[in-house]
Amino acid sequence: MLKVGPYSHHSQVIVAPMAGVTDQPFRNLCRKFGAFWLVSEMVTSDTKLWGTEKSKHRLRIHDEKEPRWIQIAGSEPSEMAEAARRNVELGAQIIDINMGCPAKKVCNRLAGSALLRDESLVGRILQAVVKAVDVPWSGLANGLLIIPYLVLNPIFGWKEFSPTARTICNGTYGQ
Repeated sequence: MLKVGPYSHHSQVIVAPMAGVTDQPFRNLCRKFGAFWLVSEMVTSDTKLWGTEKSKHRLRIHDEKEPRWIQIAGSEPSEMAEAARRNVELGAQIIDINMGCPAKKVCNRLAGSALLRDESLVGRILQAVVKAVDVPWSGLANGLLIIPYLVLNPIFGWKEFSPTARTICNGTYGQ
């Protein structure tokens, strides 16, 4: 059983966020075939860019089944916090922080996998997002989906700890 905040399901498979792939029609199709855990395409944390057709399409999550899990990408803690807050207002129930995308256009902005070069920046982003929203969050780093909302709780004193928190792909953690 995988548990993320108030959501739990026997499936331990998560449809990973993939720009240009995991849009709403794809997620709906995956759900039709039994998928439970689905993460949306990456959305920029720069909310000034959310008026584009591409961003509007990516932000269309309000009428999906639960849990609605959306990924944000950026490197500015206050921007990431605001993006998380706005996504929750739009219906997101889990926020994923992109820390794994190797694409040049993402890394050139010190986002995605480039974030891992600066641990203190990652810490500031995580603290800002956790303060901004009261929903579970996750992050992708080094090919592992981590659920730090649960795993890092004892370290940072965040909301709750669950011994069922896991890293996906390379085994389990805390079980």
